[in-house]
Amino acid sequence: MSYIKAKFQDTGKILQVEGVWDDDINRDDFIVVNSEKGEEVVRVLGISKEPSPIKATFLRKAKDEDIRRMEENLEKAKDLYNLCKEKISQHGLDMKLIKAYVPLDERKVFFYYTAEQRVDFRNLVRDLAKVIKKRIEMRQVGVRDAVQMMGWIGACGEVPCCVRFAENFESISLKDIEEQNLPLSPAKFTGPCGRLICCLAYERDNYIVKNILPETGTELCFNGKVIQILYIDPPRGKVLVQTEGRKEEIDLYKLLPYDYEKALRHCKSCGLCCRRTYKEDEAYISAQE
Repeated sequence: MSYIKAKFQDTGKILQVEGVWDDDINRDDFIVVNSEKGEEVVRVLGISKEPSPIKATFLRKAKDEDIRRMEENLEKAKDLYNLCKEKISQHGLDMKLIKAYVPLDERKVFFYYTAEQRVDFRNLVRDLAKVIKKRIEMRQVGVRDAVQMMGWIGACGEVPCCVRFAENFESISLKDIEEQNLPLSPAKFTGPCGRLICCLAYERDNYIVKNILPETGTELCFNGKVIQILYIDPPRGKVLVQTEGRKEEIDLYKLLPYDYEKALRHCKSCGLCCRRTYKEDEAYISAQE
């Protein structure tokens, strides 16, 4: 089954468009959808076989009038952003305003912000409502969402993955750095959001074979000799071993058991690893619940 994907203009998140009846929809077209924020214009990304948890109902292809109103609302949002920022300063609130957004139907005005703690913005909303004369909704977002909304340049020199194509934020930990043979220096792998970079998650499948290989430092019998595993390099398909006082590289797949592909498939689908400690397993299970 195929799904039409599009991107929201305010958050940069990807949505699945439902109820499409117009076959003449192409990539980069603007269409009008009905979402939980009301009517809004979104940009079509294309067709995907993967469903998305965020959905909106197709209403029509954007007409010239829709595009004109969208552009007007974008200009209004800039003024509302400055207004809200000024009011936040007047009220002395500990929050950082990220963006103001006015949907196509203009029934509400949305303000996105980040904050370290919960913010009491009731007086702020009352002051804004006196000027704007519309319903106001304040939405707190995380730092990763803020980067996705504002755009940035990553350490790689490219636009971050969350801005370009990512639909979900993967959970990244120091375990990913360790498994991928990288130096345990989190600062080197921190993105503009202050979190570990998402692209570490895209490399997991390349290193998953380490889960069914003996750990570094293990001694085992290979071709009638005792060898010690020094270093595992899955991308190159090599293992550095020491035998009889000499170091040499051998083919990684020579150390794998018969029919190891089944074990790899299981590792990809299983959230637990046999190398975790009992406490780590408990923590993982609790997090999933």
